Amino acid sequence: MGQSKKERAYEAIKAMILSRELSGAGELSESSLARELKMSRTPVREALQRLQMEGFLRVYPNRGIVVERISVDDIREIYDLRIALEEFVVREVASQVAPEDLKRLRSMVEEQSGFLDPLDAGGFVRSDREFHEYLLTLYGNEMITSFMRNLRERIYLANLSILQVPDNMSRFHQEHRRILQALEKGDGEAAAREMDVHLKGGKMRLMNL
Repeated sequence: MGQSKKERAYEAIKAMILSRELSGAGELSESSLARELKMSRTPVREALQRLQMEGFLRVYPNRGIVVERISVDDIREIYDLRIALEEFVVREVASQVAPEDLKRLRSMVEEQSGFLDPLDAGGFVRSDREFHEYLLTLYGNEMITSFMRNLRERIYLANLSILQVPDNMSRFHQEHRRILQALEKGDGEAAAREMDVHLKGGKMRLMNL
């Protein structure tokens, strides 16, 4: 079954935000977006309402649409949630990761090394997201997976900024490798410790941007 118009509008507008096509407080309105997307205003309005609830933008009556900037408080709160949930997940799944899943995770980590030289922050961010989402998928709680996907999208542009620094990208890659090594040993406590180091380091670097 295909996506509804509301879903298509939601995905299209969110992609425009994440690619920086929409930013700041430009001349954005429900009508202009409807024209650009070649849709009626109703699905666009519903998509905007959902994006506002998720914190991507704010719709002001008679003033238009403003894309929300990520704040230091947002980063702290998002990373606090990621730390709590992702440490829990790796601790839980470590004793039951199937060999084919470990093989897939190893492939992702190896792929990430290809983005280090030449520097490809966009490619690394995509691969980083795939690595973390795969771990969440292994736990099998769709509510957690969906919730965490939304949180990661909120800080996508900020993550892209810190990965412009080669040392940060290399550091994240090595941290992913250590998380994987702990999972290969079936050691949930070690995997959780490595995830803690990884996410707290990311939080600190983002808050110091």
